[in-house]
Amino acid sequence: MGSPESHHPRAPRLLMTTGSECVVLDTSVVSILFNEADDRRYHYYQERLAGRRALLSFQTVEELLYWRYARAWGEARALRLRDRIAEYEIVWPDQVLVHVSARLRSDLREMGRTLDVADAWIAATALMRQCPLASVDRDFVGIPGLPLIQPR
Repeated sequence: MGSPESHHPRAPRLLMTTGSECVVLDTSVVSILFNEADDRRYHYYQERLAGRRALLSFQTVEELLYWRYARAWGEARALRLRDRIAEYEIVWPDQVLVHVSARLRSDLREMGRTLDVADAWIAATALMRQCPLASVDRDFVGIPGLPLIQPR
């Protein structure tokens, strides 16, 4: 069996079809949904995510837990976060995801763009799983092959 790179020499370019039945949620969207703010973004995402299988990158889980610890959330809010995270399918890193993320950052660098490591993990998760990415973060705009669910 060859390395993941031998199967995916230009992984992001090979994994760019979209699957409308799933969606990867960026940390920004999970936060909006978790806080259940009665604003247009909350309603926007509620409508567009209805009926889709929602996935989280392990990186999003790390960021959510970081907020919990850094902001010293009380037990009730921490338990609510734990329960909310449990509602999602979490995509953990494997060799393929590592290569997709590295290739994505390299390809973007060739285009004169940068993407921080955390955002690269999240974008690579969506590319690998062939799902659109729901995010309010403008850093994901223009990534080749990455469909976004994002208010304008």
